[in-house]
Amino acid sequence: MLFVALAAACARVGAPQVTGRLRIGLGASALALGPDGHSLAVACKRSNDVWLLDLSSGAGLGRIDTGARPRALLFHQEKPAFYVAEGLSPNASVALINLTDQRVARRFRPQGLVSRWLELPQQDRLLAARLGEPLLGVYRLKDWHLVKTVAVGGEVTALAADKEAWWAATREADSLARLSPRDLSLQAVALAGPEPRGLVLDSSAGLAFVACQGRVGEAAPLMLPTPAPTQEVLSPLSETADAAEEGDDTTVTAGADTADDDGDDGAAAPNAAVDRYAGGGVAVFSLQDTRRLDYIELPGGPTHVALSPDGRHLALACADGQLRMLDLDSRKVSQILRLGGAPGAMMASPDGKELWIALSDAKQLLRVKPGLGW
Repeated sequence: MLFVALAAACARVGAPQVTGRLRIGLGASALALGPDGHSLAVACKRSNDVWLLDLSSGAGLGRIDTGARPRALLFHQEKPAFYVAEGLSPNASVALINLTDQRVARRFRPQGLVSRWLELPQQDRLLAARLGEPLLGVYRLKDWHLVKTVAVGGEVTALAADKEAWWAATREADSLARLSPRDLSLQAVALAGPEPRGLVLDSSAGLAFVACQGRVGEAAPLMLPTPAPTQEVLSPLSETADAAEEGDDTTVTAGADTADDDGDDGAAAPNAAVDRYAGGGVAVFSLQDTRRLDYIELPGGPTHVALSPDGRHLALACADGQLRMLDLDSRKVSQILRLGGAPGAMMASPDGKELWIALSDAKQLLRVKPGLGW
């Protein structure tokens, strides 16, 4: 018995470990780190609230009720406040909430149902996607005025930026799009894989990594020049997309009110079809010319991705409720951690030594030590 226990302990050495569990609401969909580096906000779209956590002490700082289905968060850089995208059409809004009294200081009504955003460096603007629409827009932060939009061919699921370009992973088009920071023009679009969900850049190596969840009936991405989805799982773009390409900034149609901005809320059922996440994996791109260099197939439906500080490993939170650590040199999964629920959002700490994973169906935020090789 002692030998078995020692063997099990040795097997766990270097494996990723959950070091803390913090209580949050149901349906986690977004994370935001405060300017102090210690306060973390979690948007929970099914309990319609934002939870504030103190990462230093591991304590909860409070729970703030929001409008329906909060989707995106951003801390104010000068005031003790944060922005949250919330609500359904036609009453969708972006609220600025004071942390001192936990009340709405101001409510904005931007065009479209804003679903996720990316703060632009040294600019008082945001690059934002809209729920159910194949559009990206630049919004002026002080009043949420829409400055410009561009059609990207599919609903945006992830955003990233480097010095040379802005990047967007999109559904429907199953692609990675490159945009110019100067005029928001679409510079290139390249096939990623079925159902892109997560995106991370390694600017020093000139690479982008796109986590693709995969879907039923999908052919392996490297077997065909383009994905071959079944008719049931990939509907054509709505008329809104056509209007957007003609310069019409029409808001999303009522049919998108109940649309989910990040897909599945729960882990796969034990008896789910083996090919539920067919073709899932990680697409590797060159940042210089937006060329796909590799596709590493993975099981479980990768939805969120983080890069190790040395650029040699990826952490992939998957829809089947497991965290897979991928060694990029060998192209193989080196470790697996069972999360106990489906990931709704994931973020790496600024120093890269810890992962924060909010579960969408278990009311928990996990603090994970990535383990050996990270």
